[in-house]
Parts: sequence; structure tokens; C-alpha cells
Amino acid sequence: MDLDAECIPLAHILTYFSIREKPRFEVDNGLAPLDSARPSREQHIETLISITMGMDYQEMFQNLGIDLSDGVITDRYLSARQVLALVEQAIDRLNMPYLGLFIGNIMTVSHYGMAGLAVVTQPNLRECCLLLSRFCREYFPPLEISVHVDEDVSWIAIEENISLKPYQEFFIELNFVSFYNMVYDLVGHDSKMMPIRIELAYPEPAWGHIYRRYFNCPVVFNRPQNRMIRKTHGIDLDLPLANRLLAITAEKVFLQNIPTRAMKYLPLKLKHFLARSYGAYPTLEKSARELGVSSRTLRRKLAEEGTSYKQEVDKVKERFAREYFARGGRSVAELANLLGFSNTPAFTRAFKRWTSLTPSEFILKTTGINIELVD
Repeated sequence: MDLDAECIPLAHILTYFSIREKPRFEVDNGLAPLDSARPSREQHIETLISITMGMDYQEMFQNLGIDLSDGVITDRYLSARQVLALVEQAIDRLNMPYLGLFIGNIMTVSHYGMAGLAVVTQPNLRECCLLLSRFCREYFPPLEISVHVDEDVSWIAIEENISLKPYQEFFIELNFVSFYNMVYDLVGHDSKMMPIRIELAYPEPAWGHIYRRYFNCPVVFNRPQNRMIRKTHGIDLDLPLANRLLAITAEKVFLQNIPTRAMKYLPLKLKHFLARSYGAYPTLEKSARELGVSSRTLRRKLAEEGTSYKQEVDKVKERFAREYFARGGRSVAELANLLGFSNTPAFTRAFKRWTSLTPSEFILKTTGINIELVD
């Protein structure tokens, strides 16, 4: 998948930019509104509607050669390049570089329609997060959302499948603020169930101080991964809106109404297969058989997407290495072994090729800790 692959459903992107219509709020779904100490979503959307009255989002699409006048949305897709251009227009017209935070704060359950209903009626937070990650994989393939559960802490991580620069902050902000608010509502505003830390893999932007308005927990930049972290306690407790039948029905209706193309892309299917195989990465031939294609077809399809089998394996290894360090791992020998390298120098060379930093330099940059990694 590259920037020009048309794999993002138009209907999904319209939830970002079709902001003139005021949605029905949480109270309509049995969810209490946010307390006044935090930025009010209703106030935010009133403000956003007010300042965008002179901005026609259909004109923004037309500037990219996308005609919405026929009202046809189903089976229409955008590329990441087109979405980035829409984000650029919106930020420039509104003079709001922190637009991701702002829109994320107003994207309540009702903004997501049947997808939101399917998420909030899951039996517990673990299932909510897993469904969110699957929806993202299907409806916004440029991002990969994953769920991790350890004994003490658990987290949602967001990674880029392709570079979304220079607006990667917009997408991370939008998703994390939206997820944070959704958790806040689902757990009945119980502070013990809320995220305890937000870690972001990019430098603090000029508007970094604004993040504290949206997250009632520490926000740290220049970390190994984008992570929203909470204590694992309570992740499997029953949620007040849990309704398995309603969840299944809502998910089915949503998937029928917004078809996807994400898993038609071999690189994405390959990446998910490789992620399940870390430490013993299969050959190209074995991966091709697993994906139901010939090795020649797999090699050709990857080349058409501007990548190769080795590059895809390296991407998965780099992601695992970043996660290892994000979780406090410090043994380069252990990590090299987990990733299938023959020795630690080979891993160090590969890691520097991926990140332009040695493992020790990476730890210093992302944690401020100057240590010698354990061999």
C-alpha cells in the first residue's frame, strides 16, 4: 500500500469533515455528558460549526477532483494522499494546527454511528479496544492500532503503515482523544479505570501545551511508540451498556453499509501474517502459500506497491523492537534473539538502518536515560 492506493472509504472520511450537522450526543445513548472541568464536546462542536460557516467541505473535495454533488458515497474510496490534502486544507482554512485534538473531542459515539454502537455494547474494555483496532485496520489502513495487555498495565498503540507526514499528529491526536473520551464515558467517569499516561512518538509540537486540556494524565513526547496506557485492572469487568446481540447486529449493519478494500492489499495481509510469526519469520515461499498466491505473484504485487518481502519483514521487526523498548526492555541480546538475528552486532546494524540510531542512542532519545544496554 502506498499514498495513492484508494483504500479508505469515503464514508469514513466524511465523519471528519462533514461537521456542519450537529450530532446526537451521548445522552441519547444512555451516556452521561462530560463534566464541565474538561473541554465540553457540545461547546466544541458549536464553536467548530460557527467558525466553519464560511468553509464548504464539498469545495475542499472538489479541489481534489472529487465531486460529491451526486450524493453517492457507497463504494467510493480515497487515497491517503487525498486525505492528507483534505487535512491540509482544513487546517489552513481554520488556522488550527491542533485540529486533530479539536475534532477528536467532538467525535462521540454517535459520530461513529453503528461502529460506535458496536464498540460501546461490547462486554468489557478489552473487547471494545480489540474491535476498535479491527475497525481501524479495515477503514483507515494507513494506521495500525493494536491492543496489548500485560499483568500490570495495558495499552493501545498506534503505528503508521505508511508515512502520514507532515500531518501524522492530526491522526494520532484525533484517535487518542476520541478513544480517551469513549473510555471516560464507558467506565462511568471512574478515574481508577482511566488511562494513566499518553506517550507520543513525535517531538512536542508548538501546540503541545494544549494536550493537557484533553487528557487528565501525563502526556510525554519523543517516546518509542504512540501509546495510551492504563492499568490492566478492570479491563475484563462488565460494562454498563454491554449487549452482545446488539453489538453483533450493529457491527453487521456497519460492515454491510461501508464495504472495505483494506485486506485486498497483499502487503497488509502479509504484514499481519508476519506479525504472528516473530522470531521465526517464514520464507517468501511459505508466506505466499499462507496467503494463497504463488511466490512470483507475491513478489510482483509487493513490487507494484513499491516494497519487497525483505522490507516488509524489516518493518515488522522494527515495530516489535520499538514495542520492546517502550515496555522497558533493555537487553539487546534478548531482542536480537527474539527477532531471529544471528548475533547482536547484526541486530544493531539493522536497527540503525531502520531508525538512524543505535539501540542505546534510541533509548537516550526516547527516555532520557543514558545507559549501556545489556548484552
